[in-house]
Formats: sequence, structure tokens, C-alpha cells
Amino acid sequence: MSESEFRDFHTLESYIASQQGMHPQSRGVFSNLLRRIGLASKLIHAKVQKAGLLNILGARGVINVQGEQQMKLDSLANEVMKATLRWMPAVGGLASEEESDPVVLGPRDEGEGEYVVLFDPLDGSSNIDANIPVGTIFSIHRRTSSGRVCDPEDFLQPGRSQVAAGYVIYGASTMFVYTTGNGVHGFTLDPEFGEYVLSHENIRIPDACTCFSANERNYQKWDDATKRFADHIRFGPDPRYARTSSRYVGTAVADFHRNLLYGGVFLYPADRKTGKGKLRLLYECAPFAMLAEQAGGLATTGRQRVAEIHPTELHQRIPFAVGNRREIELYERLVAEMDAKAKTSA
Repeated sequence: MSESEFRDFHTLESYIASQQGMHPQSRGVFSNLLRRIGLASKLIHAKVQKAGLLNILGARGVINVQGEQQMKLDSLANEVMKATLRWMPAVGGLASEEESDPVVLGPRDEGEGEYVVLFDPLDGSSNIDANIPVGTIFSIHRRTSSGRVCDPEDFLQPGRSQVAAGYVIYGASTMFVYTTGNGVHGFTLDPEFGEYVLSHENIRIPDACTCFSANERNYQKWDDATKRFADHIRFGPDPRYARTSSRYVGTAVADFHRNLLYGGVFLYPADRKTGKGKLRLLYECAPFAMLAEQAGGLATTGRQRVAEIHPTELHQRIPFAVGNRREIELYERLVAEMDAKAKTSA
């Protein structure tokens, strides 16, 4: 590494410290929380890398709160996140996609427990046995209650109230991507010395719809607006989409990460019969929405900006579309047209 390269060299630790230095009144509490999430992700990374050797592949034989088969690594990653974060005085509570209720920590002393952390410890775990990328997603809110113990409302805040959001993708390389409302920054784990190194500063979604990511097997379950949107991108005459490819991994982190870097749309709409979406608002959609908007994109249900939704329950599911602003705004227009037509004919 040359002298000039070394001068520009940033680890996650040093980058967070440099950002903290821009705020003289900062006590470093929030920075320490981000660093601790980075540490938890390294521990999960180590287990993912050795999953086939440690007899931690496969299912536990337990159905989790989501009604899904819990994989062994789901449980392990969940315990790592809790064990790494719960001792921190700054954390007042934790909520996991794997557990029915939040973990309220405390009582905390005055001035402590000011944050709650929500997370999906291992997104895409059903793919782990096939060695397909998986990830960890996190969201951080400042508490709204003032007592020594968290209230349920502390966990039920809209996405616009997030003070940070991010994810870690465990793939060919492991990356930590986060935002605190000042751009999106990505760090790649260097296996030589075990540190996250700044590799993608100030990520912006390219203005190109390179990828269309959706479970197209569900096409017949989509409403008319969603079908029109998908058909416009996949089969329409618009030259913007002449080179758009269908790319769907089935791990939300992996699909979102690819489209963040290449440009495109990730879509998991509501089932037309049930009217319900699949992805969780607090653990997946809201963090992705903050990241997308900070990178110049947009996230919507089709009828409402995701960041504006006020959750009503901890494991709430919503329809979800995220990606380039141009495409997401088109999707919203098509949904609005469908709703107006339905209202007129009613």
C-alpha cells in the first residue's frame, strides 16, 4: 500500500470516529453502538463461513413467530446479536424478527438506555444450506419514552424516525453498509486482519434499471397495477429497459444490495387475494427504505411512502417496492390509476 493509499485508508472504526469528530457535542455513545453491531456481524460471519463444518446447517425443528421454519443459524445469529448489544448502557431494548416480543433491558440509569435496536439476525437463512448469500439487517431508533424502562411505543416508530439503518451481507466477501442520514457507506471485511475497510463511500443508486427483482412465480397473485408495472419493464418498448435483466436471489439483503450498486427495482407486492405483503416493516422494509432514500432512491407500498408508515404491531408485514426513484414513482402512478378506476366503477 502506497503512502497516498494509506492516507485515504479508513476502517469502520476510524470512519465512524471521523464522522463523530464533525459533531463536537457527541459523547460517542451512538458511534459505539454502530461499532458493536460491526463486532456482532464479524461473529456471525465466522459462523456462516464455517456452517458446513460445525453442524449448524439445516432446521432446528422449531417454527418461529413468523410461522417459518427456524434454521440453526437463525437462532445462533439471534443470540449473538442479543449478547453483543444487551450489555451496552445506551441500549434500552432490542427487538428481533425471530422473537415474538421485544427484549426490554433495564431499568437503566438516568441518561442511559436512549436507543432501541431492531434487527433481522439472518435474512435469507432458508438459502444457507445452498451456500447462497445471507445477511443481517438492523434499524436504530431513539426512544420516545422517558422512563427507566422502554415502552412498547419505543419499538413502533415510523421509518423516518430512524437514526441509523444498515445491513451486512455475507457473500463472496462480507460487507457492512449503513447510513446515519448522511449518505450510504459500505465497508468490506478484510480477512487478513479482520477489519471492515471503507470500499464504497457515498453510494448512489445508478440511474439505470439494470435489474428487475421479484418472485415472478407469484405473478398471477399480483394486482393489475403491479402486473402492468412488471410487464412495462420486462416486455415494453421503452429503450430504458432494453437491457434490464430479471435477477432474483430470494435473500432480500442480496437483492437489495445488488440493485443499490447496479440500479433496479426489488418488488414484493401484496397477494391479491389476501391484500397482505410478506416482508416485515420494522426489520426489513424501513431500514431498506432509509438506505434507498439516502442513496437517491425511493421505497413504497404502492400507496404510501414506507418511511411514513406508523407501525401498529411489532411484526407487521407490508407490500414493498424499492429502487430507482423513477421506477418507484411510475409504480405509484400505476397503482393510483388502478385505484381511481376502481373508485369510478364502484
